[in-house]
Amino acid sequence: MPTTTLRLSSLLVATMFIVVLALMATFGVRSADAAQPVGGCPAGYELVTVKYVVKNAPLEEPDPSMDHNGDGYTCLKLLDTGSGTRATWHDNTL
Repeated sequence: MPTTTLRLSSLLVATMFIVVLALMATFGVRSADAAQPVGGCPAGYELVTVKYVVKNAPLEEPDPSMDHNGDGYTCLKLLDTGSGTRATWHDNTL
């Protein structure tokens, strides 16, 4: 095989390898974002992502009680106490 053909073949194999790795990484991220919640919420609670609660709280990291089952979702309830709004959550285990 001539040297030019060998180099082009090697370049093609390397390019295909990089493309396959990029596709695997892309689909891996999408499937993680598209995960379904494991359970439901008690009456009066809204199912939201843990990231939503952390972002809007604003917290630097989730409270351990937010996501016991590790699915990325929790049940949120906002309470108007008269002196302000309070948030309570219950992990979606129902």
